[in-house]
Amino acid sequence: MKKYFSQKICVISALLTIPSTALLCWLVMRVLYQRMPEYTEFVTGYTTWTAYYKQGDMTLANLFIGGLLGFFLLYAVLLTLLSKKWSRLCGSFDRTKEYTAKQRESYGWFEDACFLILISQFILALFGYGMEAFLGIQAWLEKLFPIVQCITLIGVGIFLFFNYKCGKDPQKRKPNREQLNKYMQWGQWILPISFLMLGNYEYIREGQVIRLYQNVKMQTVVLILIVVCTLYNRKFFRKYREDYRPALSLPTFLSLAVFASWTLPNGTISGTPLEMYHYGEISEPLHELLNYGIVPYIDTMPIHGVCDYFQAAVGKLLFDGTYASIEPAMTVGCVLIAMATAAVFYYFIDNQLLGLLCVLLFSLFGDKYYYVRWAFALPFIVIVFSKKMRKDFSMQLWSWTFISILSIAWNSSIGGACALATLPMILWECFHEKGWKIFFRLNEKEVRRKILPWYIPLLILGICFIPMFFAILRYIVENSAAILETTGDILREELASPFVWYATFGFGLSLLAALIFPAGKEGEEKKLALYALFFLIIFNLVIVRYTFVRTQFGERGIIVTTICSLFLILMIFLPSLEKRFSLWTAGMMAFLFLATVVTRGSNLLTMPAKVFERDTISDDYTYATVEETGIPGLGNIYITEKQKEELMNLNTLVNDLCRDKKVVDMTNQLSHYNILNKENLMPFSSTYNTNNRVMQTRAIEVLQEKQPEILIVAPAWQHDSGSLSTRNYYMYQYLQKHYTPCKYKNIIFLTNDDEVRARFEPAYEEFGKLQHIEDLKMLPKAWGNEVLKEQETEVLKTDWSLLDTNASELGDDQYILNAEENYFLYAFPENQDGSEIPFLRITVKDESGSGEPLKFQGVVYFMNEGKGVKEAHRFTFDGSEGSFLIPLTTSPYWSYSDEIQSMMLDFISGSLEGKQVSIKTEFETLKLTER
Repeated sequence: MKKYFSQKICVISALLTIPSTALLCWLVMRVLYQRMPEYTEFVTGYTTWTAYYKQGDMTLANLFIGGLLGFFLLYAVLLTLLSKKWSRLCGSFDRTKEYTAKQRESYGWFEDACFLILISQFILALFGYGMEAFLGIQAWLEKLFPIVQCITLIGVGIFLFFNYKCGKDPQKRKPNREQLNKYMQWGQWILPISFLMLGNYEYIREGQVIRLYQNVKMQTVVLILIVVCTLYNRKFFRKYREDYRPALSLPTFLSLAVFASWTLPNGTISGTPLEMYHYGEISEPLHELLNYGIVPYIDTMPIHGVCDYFQAAVGKLLFDGTYASIEPAMTVGCVLIAMATAAVFYYFIDNQLLGLLCVLLFSLFGDKYYYVRWAFALPFIVIVFSKKMRKDFSMQLWSWTFISILSIAWNSSIGGACALATLPMILWECFHEKGWKIFFRLNEKEVRRKILPWYIPLLILGICFIPMFFAILRYIVENSAAILETTGDILREELASPFVWYATFGFGLSLLAALIFPAGKEGEEKKLALYALFFLIIFNLVIVRYTFVRTQFGERGIIVTTICSLFLILMIFLPSLEKRFSLWTAGMMAFLFLATVVTRGSNLLTMPAKVFERDTISDDYTYATVEETGIPGLGNIYITEKQKEELMNLNTLVNDLCRDKKVVDMTNQLSHYNILNKENLMPFSSTYNTNNRVMQTRAIEVLQEKQPEILIVAPAWQHDSGSLSTRNYYMYQYLQKHYTPCKYKNIIFLTNDDEVRARFEPAYEEFGKLQHIEDLKMLPKAWGNEVLKEQETEVLKTDWSLLDTNASELGDDQYILNAEENYFLYAFPENQDGSEIPFLRITVKDESGSGEPLKFQGVVYFMNEGKGVKEAHRFTFDGSEGSFLIPLTTSPYWSYSDEIQSMMLDFISGSLEGKQVSIKTEFETLKLTER
């Protein structure tokens, strides 16, 4: 930000930038979203079925950021040139003034009043919690609590009013402050009782109160926490007893973080395949590490990073470590993260009131399943940008390096974004500000004593991290291209509410605020403002590659928007306002804070009532004990009868009937590995995440090497509207040639073992229903592009002939369509083995010259010997002019049949009659190098 950009120019430029960027994005994207995606390999995901141009979402994100920066700079330059003739553009809208001693004293009293009000509400909640512990559940107590809350607020307000009035009398000021200090200290002594919430979970079942997840380890840890916090408070208040203002202790922050982040875990495990997948992602990695020595990033690639081990570790250390303990472990894991963040706020944010409000309002600003991935983001930023670290470059560099290593290992996408975004500040401080000179003074004893105890362990950690770092880079290089299509959402469909719009693009407001703020600033304050600006630019340019892939109706975007807003508020605006008042800075800070509170903040009025929170366990669930199920890894748990039966059958199959066979779970229910105590033989966690050619090729290599006899495929989770055969196309081509389907009760599995085939019933029909996707929608059009044709497939010479059609033949594959439904019946000279014919390419061209777009529903029937159309299986697709690749071998009905005799194409549309079209068909196979 150059000196000649006045604040007025910056504000006007920012206001003009918003509509200009919006218009640019609208004009570009309305054209770009009409494009067809060009896949370079056979991938499927949620967006591929509609041929949604997912790359457009990434273009939109980059265009949005580029538009904000470009238009702002453009308008700033133009207005600066214009200001030479119109002097009113010079200067500032702002009103600034220095604080008087009286104003600072009044603000100090206001802070203390807020502290007492907040603490009183949570002490009241703990009294209610204690009453229920002695009296049992009392409905009247929960109903009466809001009334008592109001009475308490009024009482505390009256006390504070008289305390403030009496404080104006110099003779009464000291006794009043001592009285306020005494009440604050009493309250802080009581608050650590909130840790009891972590060991007590109550539910209602058939009118009775039941307690789940009771564990001696968790209760012991809770008691230790309470004792440690009490002893800490004793020492702390002795140290600060003579202070004029009340002091807040660290246990107070930690106790309120418990209130803010604690949620009652589900009393049941529904057992839905999707849930078994998600919970498996956080239970299976640690199970593999502890039982089979599978090291993250070395032996396997944890999909989200080391964060996938955290909540399972909580379950192992604080609960019984079974699958049933995942629910409370997720809650306690989030509480521990919130407590760690609260500790960072306590030590590194000077304004304790705003720090405490952020603890209460934003300790859990995301779903507890996804929130853990962001654990390092806000603490990373707060520590590296804090005044304590910036005043000593050696400690700033150490903290940046140390937290970068931890956060990248924790989650490479988020940690890498934070590390890269703060790198410019580190480099500038190192080279331009001569921070590196401290390391040339290691010959001095004091410098060595200061630096070496910190940097030697850091060096060891860095060396140990190198193999993991290269593994992460390899994973990103191999898989970043396909992830966009295979895991992405359709952003255009999700932008249907103000919340989603703000969540997705709200970070732009922080970026504009950071562009405005440096105007008129000088010295250290301006340097910090520019650091913040570069951080936000780089952070958002990197993180959109994570948040704009899987948008989830703004659930990822709102976290980024919240982090950007809190970063500016806590680390940039607040330090500036503490020095002097600025109306414009205060306005920007208030706007960002209120917007963040409205969209993601917790309700402070209802938060104390969490102590009464209970859930009712439905009669649809039954209590399954280990003695009943015979599955120690499941634990004692409320579960549906259907899921209990499935798990018991699966346990019998893999741990009894086929105990000597190697097992791979391809249902995507990763929890099976943990529940059944089986090793995951595959290099990646699940078939859902084995979503591109490179990963599937490695998976095939493992299958060829280890030859597992049992591949569990049902009951399964549908992969973003797809199936195993489409989501894992390359791997499935191997499976359908070497494995056949069998079943045990309601468990469907594939096997390559003749002994197993002899013992169990075949399940061709069941497997066909599971894998055959009839409506392919736009997938054949997306897979029929020229890039895939050149790189992946080659023509397969297969003879067939046209037996019958209701269209008029003109020769050279030219036809006049005579009806609304036009069929073409083909026959093979001899029965075909479906596994040898992977694709049918249909190329349609409108030769009528009508100018009207050709639109129809395409249907491909295939029949075995002696079967007619009514007994056929079929694929349907959205037809138009172009080339369509039908993936025949994704259907077990096709790939496991060696009696395919005939096929029929059907084009259906009211607009087809009378049109002349060219219809060419040819069979294709994967190129030899790909098979």
